[in-house]
Amino acid sequence: MYDNSVLLQLQKNVIANGIAAGNALLYGDKNGVIFNSCMGVSDAEKMTPVSDETYFHHYSMTKIFTVVSALILYEKGLLDLDGDVSRYLPAYADLTVYDNGMIRRAENRMTVRHLFTMTSGLTYLTDDFGGRVAEFERRFRAGAWDTVRFAEELASVPLAFEPGTQFRYGLSHDVLGALIEIISGQTLDRFFDEYIFRPLGMNDTYFYRKLPAEKEKLLAKNTEFIGGRYVNIPLPSRPVPCFENTGDNKVLSGGSGLVGTASDYARFLAALLSDGGGLIKPETLELMTRPALTPEQRKTYNKKEFDSSSFGDEHTFALGVRVQDKEAPSGSVGEYGWSGALGTWFFIDVRDGMWFLYMHQHTPARHGEYICRLRDAFNNGGIGI
Repeated sequence: MYDNSVLLQLQKNVIANGIAAGNALLYGDKNGVIFNSCMGVSDAEKMTPVSDETYFHHYSMTKIFTVVSALILYEKGLLDLDGDVSRYLPAYADLTVYDNGMIRRAENRMTVRHLFTMTSGLTYLTDDFGGRVAEFERRFRAGAWDTVRFAEELASVPLAFEPGTQFRYGLSHDVLGALIEIISGQTLDRFFDEYIFRPLGMNDTYFYRKLPAEKEKLLAKNTEFIGGRYVNIPLPSRPVPCFENTGDNKVLSGGSGLVGTASDYARFLAALLSDGGGLIKPETLELMTRPALTPEQRKTYNKKEFDSSSFGDEHTFALGVRVQDKEAPSGSVGEYGWSGALGTWFFIDVRDGMWFLYMHQHTPARHGEYICRLRDAFNNGGIGI
């Protein structure tokens, strides 16, 4: 039996310490939600309480939906994990790499597996790569691109390294989302709806670009703690500056585009814990959560400057999720999960048959100040930290 008092106190501390104006904390098992606590406000100006109806930006917690969707196509024999990305997107047959200030032709081919494992060389365009990123963003703003066009044009930007040689967090899953559209003939939102949302009864999850107007009032604001109080601030760019402020943008980001309620997300986590919940086969789920980085790639994964919620060297990367593959003081071998840029975070403890979900909306997310405490308290049965 869990003692929830420690978790509740830690949840309160997040709000009291200027980390977030409001939050939702849930945990459960394969049958659904066992504990659900909402605190604080979702709008610092209107003082709207956080509730089960509050929508949160998922940001990078979108990625696992894209991964599961791609694996659905893999199960159907329509997606080759070790096939060249250029088989689906011909522009990827002629890639370049930015190497010591020079742009040269890539020697390695980029495979679909590289997209899953973030070893493709694609970045979040934080480096300009000899002016190529600025040119890419200029062309993006000038045109009405969709998901596939975005991925096609992205091939013109040099890679940060040879595909398959390192780990680098970036737009790999956005390109994976484009492959889903190409193979299925459906836009990403329709594919998610048909194969994940409707089967699980997830009626309160949408791509941000597709959120119905009547639902906008339910969407939590991004906040910051300034001068001793929480204030609403604009969203950070998703995931590169050119993604925002384009009125006719039809790009559906498979890496960061979803919004939805915590309760809806919990349905998805319960399904994964239930051997895939009919979305994917148990053996496919095992493939998804199996450590996938080579020892050399792993050296570039677990860095605090990349992800302050990466916990320690006991974690590595699988097909789109962080996974624990070594014994450690907290957690267990097989635990997997991920986080999002505004303060969302989940993990699934396979050994104990439990999932844990936390959501807030704040810039910066300050993951390192609360995630480990919540995780340890939960793993200790709520007894203490």
